[in-house]
Parts: sequence; structure tokens; C-alpha cells
Amino acid sequence: MGRARWMAWGTLVVAGVLLGGCGGDDDPVKPPPENPGYPERNTLMNVLSSLKLSYEARDSVETKQLYDSSYVGTSQDLNDPPGTLHTFRYDDEIHHVATLAQTATISSIVMDLGQPLTWTRLPSDDVSHPEWAMIQMNYVRIEIYDGATLYTAQSTNPMTFSFTPTVTAPGDTLWRIVRWNEIGSGI
Repeated sequence: MGRARWMAWGTLVVAGVLLGGCGGDDDPVKPPPENPGYPERNTLMNVLSSLKLSYEARDSVETKQLYDSSYVGTSQDLNDPPGTLHTFRYDDEIHHVATLAQTATISSIVMDLGQPLTWTRLPSDDVSHPEWAMIQMNYVRIEIYDGATLYTAQSTNPMTFSFTPTVTAPGDTLWRIVRWNEIGSGI
């Protein structure tokens, strides 16, 4: 999924810039076209459900709530030269979704994270953050329909999302995505 995600992301960023997507005092966070009814972020599965819904709705306002400000995502395509690793930060993910919302030629977006029953909950793999939690999934597919062009990014390699908790009250915890690591094999 790595190269395909990178290429689709890059293409859409360029389209956003050409359409006047970033410059001056413009706020890259735009209101959603419609609110699909997001679940509370009190479970990891709810966060991923909100990610799917906000991505498909091109809702950068909700997307901003799903990622921790220290978020770092990595993407590597096994067909790229060895060692090529693409990094995405908090602002990149939010700007990407805002750019999708500003691109009038996009007719629909599909984010398929596979069946939640196939997701594996894991403890943190970061010794400096034992409070984090992880979900590993073995299938992700993203389709972006832009005019007559279909951009597809897919991975059947293990992909992990790491989440950081925020205790809001005794017994109440909200989760945010703090890492997203993917390895793909091209399309």
C-alpha cells in the first residue's frame, strides 16, 4: 500500500495546491460535507470506525480529533528501493483529508479496514509508552474516485495502528491514533 498511498496522497496534495488549497492564512481544516454520526473515541475500534467514516466523508474536523498531535505514520512499499520509508505527520494527515474535501472532482471515497473480527489487539511495542495499545490488521483498501480516475491503495501485509489514551475522568478514557505503520507490495 505504501507507494500507492504516497502517490495518491501526493497527487491529491498537488491538486489541492493547484485549486488554491494552501496559502496565506487559509485554515486547512474545513467543515465536513455531512456528519455521519461518529462513535465516541472510548474504544480503539470506535476510533478506527471514526477514521473510516471521517475519511470517506472527507471530514478534516473529525480527522483532527482522531490523531494525537505527536502522530507519526510510516509507509514502505516493498517494490521501492530498499530502505525507502515515507513519513506522514499529524498536519499531513489533516491536510490530506482537507485536500480531499476541496477537490470537487472526487465523487466518492471508500476506506475498507477489513472485518473488525480479524483485527488483533496488541500491547504497546514502545517501551517508553507502555500505556499505548495497538491494533494490527492484515487488510486495508482505499479507493478514491476522482473523475474518471480510480486511485487504489491496498495492502495485505500486516498494518498497525498505535493509540495513546487520555483519561478524561476516573474510568473514562479517550483514544487517539499516535502511530500508523504500513508495509505494502505495490499495485
